[in-house]
Amino acid sequence: MDANEVKRLRTVTEAQAIVDLQKGRIQGVVGWMLVDLALGTGLRVSEVSALTVEDVDLNRGALKVTRLKRKRKRAETLAIGRELVEHLKEYLAWRTGRLDDMEASRRGNLTGAKGALFVGQRGALTSRGLQQIWTSAIRRAGLPEELSVHSARHTLAVYLLKKTGNLRQVQKQLGHASPAVTANMYADISFEDMQSGLNGLYETEGTV
Repeated sequence: MDANEVKRLRTVTEAQAIVDLQKGRIQGVVGWMLVDLALGTGLRVSEVSALTVEDVDLNRGALKVTRLKRKRKRAETLAIGRELVEHLKEYLAWRTGRLDDMEASRRGNLTGAKGALFVGQRGALTSRGLQQIWTSAIRRAGLPEELSVHSARHTLAVYLLKKTGNLRQVQKQLGHASPAVTANMYADISFEDMQSGLNGLYETEGTV
């Protein structure tokens, strides 16, 4: 996604969350949290669906993430930005109250203070459920439907590398087992930079 697409998706999704919050609906609030978290962390949708309330460390500004590396599951601590910390704080407060209202105590471990981070009317949301919520947000924002949750991962990587120039940081953020994987995918020139270089290519002074 380019900067305009990111801005539109975030703006429209946040606005829908405000409306749904006022009307007591779940999807908009969950959708805004999903969009913000995906764009702010670059996590795979399977990693997002596995997150629990206990994985969120608001004081430290971190998430505990379980990742599959070389066919083994490994727990990692992922730093998150200040804005995402604040959003998670608000979301967790809403989530706790919402689950209490839905008599969460009757639904196993999905009590207000623990359990899956992303929940719907029927309990914890699966990867498929999160993908459906993402697709709805993309449609509402009027963006191309091929922009999947995974596109947020790519977007985060491109912009993080542009901002920091630190390939190692991008590798750790994405959870790649090898820096070579990150380098092959993101260290090369981006499409946008290629396009920028071609714009007005022959509109220079003088002739050849």
